[in-house]
Amino acid sequence: MRWTLWRWVWKLESPLYIGMPPAGSLNRCRLYVPARNIWAAITEKLARGKSSNSFPDYEQVGKCLRENARFTYLFPAESRGKDWIAWLPEFAEEDGLRWRKCGTQETKSDRDFRGMLLDTRPGTALEPTSRTAAEGTLRETECVYALWRHQAEGETKPVGLVGYVFLREQKLACDLKKIERLAIGGDTRYGLGRLKQVNMEQAADVFGLTVVLDKKDPIVRSKTVLAHIPQNCAPCMRGGLEILAGWKRDASKKTLEKLCEKPFWTPGSVVLTDEQGQERQREQELDWEISEDGFWIRSDERSGAATPGDDSPA
Repeated sequence: MRWTLWRWVWKLESPLYIGMPPAGSLNRCRLYVPARNIWAAITEKLARGKSSNSFPDYEQVGKCLRENARFTYLFPAESRGKDWIAWLPEFAEEDGLRWRKCGTQETKSDRDFRGMLLDTRPGTALEPTSRTAAEGTLRETECVYALWRHQAEGETKPVGLVGYVFLREQKLACDLKKIERLAIGGDTRYGLGRLKQVNMEQAADVFGLTVVLDKKDPIVRSKTVLAHIPQNCAPCMRGGLEILAGWKRDASKKTLEKLCEKPFWTPGSVVLTDEQGQERQREQELDWEISEDGFWIRSDERSGAATPGDDSPA
């Protein structure tokens, strides 16, 4: 069955926390929302909406989503009239990681961009009877703030999140359109990660990139990857590497496990030519399949490479 492609836009109504490896006493935050987090939040929302008096069937709803939906990552966006323009990560040879406004040549360094989006929240664990905290337990947590900071024009604008979803069933598209609000990321019980859906409409491309919709898994053609990809999926790249861990889907396994033994290339990594003897390697486009967990897998090597994510968080 052919996939249909939808572009959806969410607006932050509270700070958002998507964790990454900490730095000292600082809990660091990602500037994007991985597809696995989206899948988990949508699974919870749809399962609870379909259950009346019975316990929500998270397993069945999650399985249906894995089979009939593919999510791209959500990236921060700012409003321009009624439209929302996303900022996308990319690694440059001279500058390292930077962020580029989609459809323009405007870029910002990762340091400057994080300063426009992030705020910190102090916190610690208190002993319930004495209301005291152990020495050295105070921590700060980075969060994506609900408003853009340091706007040149002096206007305060809300922070949006833009991404795409590939669907096989029209009914599933109707269900997703009906979701007005979503809780996503960490500390949602404390009010973090509240999103409001602004728009969901059919699209012809993913952030301006060519897509193929008539294959088993949807394909995106790009030289810059906008998701995590296994290290062995591209012979030569420029970017960052990190190990990802998650909860086993098997309920009997209650420990965090590595999603893959090897590190993943991070969003924004760029594919380079792998020819030897070149003074300067050129960037090149490749076809990437979007897996059930949102990882990008090199299309022409899918059959020969082990697919990560079979044990991704539920």
